Amino acid sequence: MDPEAPWKQFKGKETPSTVQLDDSFFKMVPKGSKVLDFACGWGRMAFKLQEHGYDVVGFDINSNAVENARKHSKKFNELYKNRVSFDVANARDLPYLEGSFDACLIQAFMTALVDAEHRKMVLNEARRVLKRGGLLYLADFGQSWDNPIYKKRYINDFPETGEMGTFIVTEDGSPESPEIFRAHHYTKKELIELIEPRFEIEMFKETVFTTYHGNKTKGFIIMARKG
Repeated sequence: MDPEAPWKQFKGKETPSTVQLDDSFFKMVPKGSKVLDFACGWGRMAFKLQEHGYDVVGFDINSNAVENARKHSKKFNELYKNRVSFDVANARDLPYLEGSFDACLIQAFMTALVDAEHRKMVLNEARRVLKRGGLLYLADFGQSWDNPIYKKRYINDFPETGEMGTFIVTEDGSPESPEIFRAHHYTKKELIELIEPRFEIEMFKETVFTTYHGNKTKGFIIMARKG
C-alpha cells in the first residue's frame, strides 16, 4: 500500500489538523521571515502566519487541499502586505532552491511518515531549502504508553505495521472500522536521532496534544537551527 495515498483523498478542509502553533515560533522566528509550511493542508497555519507578519509558502501532496488554499489566498493577499502562496509538492523532493527559506514549519506531519527512510528524506529536504542559520520548527506526537488506548494500538498493530509506535487509524477508532491511514508516534530518542545529524537543537519541549479522534497524547515541540 502506498503510504501517501490516504493523504491525497481528503477534500477541502477535511485534512486532519488539530495541533496548535507554540508561542516559541513567534519568539524565535522574526516577523518578515520567509516560511515554508510542510503539508499545509487547506492553509490554516499558513494564513495564521501571514496574519502575524510572515511571508509563507505552503505545500501539500493533496491537490484538493491546495486548490482550496489557493482560493482563500486571494482574499488574504488583499488584506495583508505579507504574501502567502501554495504548491502541490512532495516533501521528499521539494521544487524549491537551496537556501530559499528562513524557517521551515513541520507540524503534525512527521506522524504521517510511516516509512523510516521517508523521515530522513524529509528532514534532508528541510535542511537543503533552509538558509544557513535558518530555523526548523517541528511539532509532533509522542508515544503515550500510559494511555491504555494507545498502548493497545501500539501492541496490537505491531504485527501489521512492523514498527513499534506505528498504528492504524480507522473511521470510528475501532479495529473493525475501515482504515483511513497509518500514523507513527515518536519517542524522544527517535526525534533527537533524526534531527541532531542535520540541525542544532535549541529547544526541546514536552507537551500534550489532541489527536484526530480527540484523544490526548504526549507531544514534542522542537526548535533547531541549520549550522
